[in-house]
Amino acid sequence: MNCTACTAALDAPAQLCTGCVRGLDTRLAELPGQYLLLADRLRPGAARGDGPVALVREAPLPVREDVLDMRAEGGLVTVLEEWREAMQDARGWGRPARTGPIERRVLAAARGLRINLDWIVAEFEAAGDLAREIRALAAQVRALLDPAPPTLAVGDCAADLGGGGICGAPLRVPAGTTDVHCHRCGTDYPPSSWLTLATGAWADAEGAAA
Repeated sequence: MNCTACTAALDAPAQLCTGCVRGLDTRLAELPGQYLLLADRLRPGAARGDGPVALVREAPLPVREDVLDMRAEGGLVTVLEEWREAMQDARGWGRPARTGPIERRVLAAARGLRINLDWIVAEFEAAGDLAREIRALAAQVRALLDPAPPTLAVGDCAADLGGGGICGAPLRVPAGTTDVHCHRCGTDYPPSSWLTLATGAWADAEGAAA
């Protein structure tokens, strides 16, 4: 028998392997807190800080639509509540209530799933789909909380590809580094060549280091 989420072999009859159970439990435990933290990402360009997070109850316009969608009906809360409802339906229970502020509903839905995790692992035929969807949801939330570091455009790659052809791929430097590397042709550019690239003039033979 195999795990219905990752297809790993199971030592005993179950829907999920130990790793997938642990991952699902951890994500369900973390999502309510992460939902609250998303409020600090509503404003475009909101900086990440190490101090206490000030929750934004009414974000000034404009707001980040991707974060707003995740925090609104149809986003994180809906995914959790629909899975809780599917679990309770499979157990022959009534539909769970969906009342109160969204942050409270997120907590209730996540807690309801965690409380029934043993039954989900043993009996819930959709456990694999649940684990995969919560994994994808958690990844989306993490991406919103910790976006990729910004990059700085420095110009286009001036590498000569032979036959008069120039690479021309856009070059960007990740924030906090001095590494400019063309992912198309593999040419590396030292900081001394950036001004030439930025002005639109092609680097000479000494400006680009292969």
